[in-house]
Amino acid sequence: MFKKLILCSFLLFTLIGIIYPTKKENTKLFNYCYSLEKILSRNSIQKRKNVSLKVKSISKDIAKFGISKTRGRLIMKMIDQYKISKDSRMIKLIPNNLYCFSGYWIEKVKPGTFESILYSKSKKEINKFIDLKDEVDEVINEINSEYKFIKKEFESLFK
Repeated sequence: MFKKLILCSFLLFTLIGIIYPTKKENTKLFNYCYSLEKILSRNSIQKRKNVSLKVKSISKDIAKFGISKTRGRLIMKMIDQYKISKDSRMIKLIPNNLYCFSGYWIEKVKPGTFESILYSKSKKEINKFIDLKDEVDEVINEINSEYKFIKKEFESLFK
């Protein structure tokens, strides 16, 4: 009796967990990548507290328009690129919809998780470019100082 109750409860919660994203986000059943795109954009816009209401509404409209055009394909492409970059059979075996489903629930339970991950990755890449720029600036300054030295030597020869 107790096992049947646990089994029924498990099946009920599983069914609710599977159907909830599509009903909440008003998407087709099993189109979890579209649901994930919607919740990501909504969470990223709602988190902004120091932005005016006009900017928020414009951002929300632009996000809705962009998401309505991609309908989950952007997330699918990102997952595919991730699968290509990692050389793991386990990662390649898991279907994209399962990644999207998991991502939806992670974002639902703890909003801003993916945004912080993307922010930290972007910050690392930006810091790499800043370091590269600093190195290039040093090389240019060395070349410039060498040029000035050679120019002085050249001018001193012809005076």
